[in-house]
Amino acid sequence: MIMKFVELKKHLQSNNIYHCYNIFGDDSFLIDSSKNMFYKYSNINNEFDKIMLSAENFNPSNILSMLNTPSFFGGNKVVVLSGVDKQKNKDVLKLVEDYSKCPNPQTIFLIVSNEQLFDEKKFADKKQYICYVDCGRLEKNFLIAWINKSLAEKSATMTDTAKQLLIDYTNQYLSRISIELDKLIAYSNGNIVDDDVKNIVEKSLEYSIYELTENLANGNSEKSLILLNQMMQDKKNSPFVLSLIQNHFRRMFFSAISTKTTAQIATELGVKEFAIKKAKQSANLFSKIDLKNIVSLCDELDYNIKSGQTNYQNAVYFLVMSILNLNKNSKK
Repeated sequence: MIMKFVELKKHLQSNNIYHCYNIFGDDSFLIDSSKNMFYKYSNINNEFDKIMLSAENFNPSNILSMLNTPSFFGGNKVVVLSGVDKQKNKDVLKLVEDYSKCPNPQTIFLIVSNEQLFDEKKFADKKQYICYVDCGRLEKNFLIAWINKSLAEKSATMTDTAKQLLIDYTNQYLSRISIELDKLIAYSNGNIVDDDVKNIVEKSLEYSIYELTENLANGNSEKSLILLNQMMQDKKNSPFVLSLIQNHFRRMFFSAISTKTTAQIATELGVKEFAIKKAKQSANLFSKIDLKNIVSLCDELDYNIKSGQTNYQNAVYFLVMSILNLNKNSKK
């Protein structure tokens, strides 16, 4: 069974609890919130019955022993195995299989990873033992609801457009939204407007790529170059600009020509569904032929950089100018 984070509270209230959960996704706020919900459900008020383990020191026999020993005070306990990698920690699969043969009814085992670890088909005969909690980025309507609740708790206000800007700038990560919202409330004395977000919240690099793509599609050369200059002047982010543009356009092209679902495309490309949703939105701004030509140009420039025929910065600017020219020619 796979559930979204927003379904977890209702699931716990049903008391139909599994022995093992794979909590996966890329939003750390949701992952931490999930763990806290399990602690609350298990009525754990002490640190002794919150067993925190790292996959770096993975030892199946030790973990099994911890899972099967009684809790410190005789009640329930939660064992958390964090940082699990699907490729590096393949033994986790066997660990869950071994544990599912005779699980401890007083223990809930949480395995935290960036992506879903196990194929449901392989675990078909053990589906009563393991459940999956998707902590990927939430849809905007849930984020708006969370922001409204947080504002109300702190007697603060925020314009609807400012909420939208905050969600866009943080690329829908609740982990960032929660931090930035506290800063905005303090900065604005509780009355947040658009300019507060623009002045305080740093745009994520991913959002800047989406913004650049939109301006390239609209032929806005001045704004496109302003955005590109900002990214290239950031020493931390500049080395990733070309690869992010290249990957985004590749996903756009694949989304434009594929008849598969968002989830299927994400699985094939090895990315999150969120990235494909964004790619589909952006792909509508370009023709399929233009997308194919841009992907080919990205590959060519990548080869030229690696073979020493051009330098990185020249390649990035040449790519952006080429897309602008390509788009102008397509609209003639």
